[in-house]
Amino acid sequence: MIDAASFASQLVSAERAGLDNQYQYQQTLAQNKITAYQSLDSKVSAFDSILTTLADSNNLNATTTSLSQDGFFTASTSDGATAASYTVEVSKLAQAHRVGLDFASETWVAPTSGNLNIDLGGTSMDLDLSTLPAGATLVELRDAINSAADNPGVQASIIRTGSNVKLVLNSEQTGAANTISMTLSGGSGTEYTELDTAITGSSQLTAAQDAEFKFSGIDIVSSTNKIEDVVDNLTLELTQTNAGNPVTLTVNRDDASISDNLQSMVNAYNDIIDEIKGTTLSDDDSYVALSGDATARTLSTQLRNAFFDLPSGTYLSDLGLEFDRYGKLSLNTSDLSDALDADPNLLDTMLLASDGLVTQLAAKIEPYSKSSGIFDDKVSTLNDEIERINDKTEQLNLRMENTYQRYLLQFTRMNELESQMQQTSSLFSFSG
Repeated sequence: MIDAASFASQLVSAERAGLDNQYQYQQTLAQNKITAYQSLDSKVSAFDSILTTLADSNNLNATTTSLSQDGFFTASTSDGATAASYTVEVSKLAQAHRVGLDFASETWVAPTSGNLNIDLGGTSMDLDLSTLPAGATLVELRDAINSAADNPGVQASIIRTGSNVKLVLNSEQTGAANTISMTLSGGSGTEYTELDTAITGSSQLTAAQDAEFKFSGIDIVSSTNKIEDVVDNLTLELTQTNAGNPVTLTVNRDDASISDNLQSMVNAYNDIIDEIKGTTLSDDDSYVALSGDATARTLSTQLRNAFFDLPSGTYLSDLGLEFDRYGKLSLNTSDLSDALDADPNLLDTMLLASDGLVTQLAAKIEPYSKSSGIFDDKVSTLNDEIERINDKTEQLNLRMENTYQRYLLQFTRMNELESQMQQTSSLFSFSG
């Protein structure tokens, strides 16, 4: 007798093996293509991001600063500053006004009546002293000033001198216009008189003062030591006076930053080309995920063509760029620097104009990099194909299950018939 279940299973396995192999091959092929498209999509997205950065002209006109002598001010540029040389001579630094009020002790008790007005450059606050807590000391008065909703920008602090204490009021902003003044009104009593005396006898600790300096021989006055509007995209931070000892400030083109930005484009382009070659070509004619795929080849051709469709009268070598025999791009930073020396506007002309390289590359890449773009559509189609293969596999499983049950029934009946025949045969056998 045969093992009906085992024999039925072997026949089903043999019958479905061809389709199983076919479906598995189709599913693996589709999944490999999805992986390849997604990987290529990530390279394209990175390239698109770099093109967006380059499209900001400031990133292609980076500058740096140098000083003939350090210690008097710092200088920084935002991209787009003009390369030039200046002299800076600082005669005064901007200062914040500071005044001090003398008290015998910080446990001095504040008055419970009256109104304290503090004015800063024409903007004032009014502190109703009756709102202070009972027995409020100098500490509570300080805190009430600092937390007042209408505080115009005055910071109060307590300084202990050893013999007495000072309530110090400090303007949060520098400049001659930001002076502090105080008046007291509407109260009475010993504490009120003591506070009024402290205000009347207040001392100026630091005068409110504007910064004054010469910038390339031109007199400049500023309420702050941070100077941002004398020259576009140039910021100075004054730290010390140097009257009679002018410092030379030089704004230079930042070749390293410009080269880094262009090199990032070169690297991202080469990453795309490597990805396309790795997924469409094989050195030994073995299978690769996108063999014969027109989409990847079209992208490669479009991008390469953009590098040769430049504004009239310009050439790729003007940027220090060139292709090798493998289709890879490289940047010669020395040639780029020489070209920018000859034409400081070269990058704007060749890269950012309406027919410039960055503009064209961005247009070529957009159908691929955008949301629901070409690669997304490809992946969606392949996922649908995998779903169809899974459906076919499910249908095959149901069909093969029915086939298995049919074989199992047939072989079971055969076993039953064989058993019956053996029993019948034994009736006609005689012992010797």
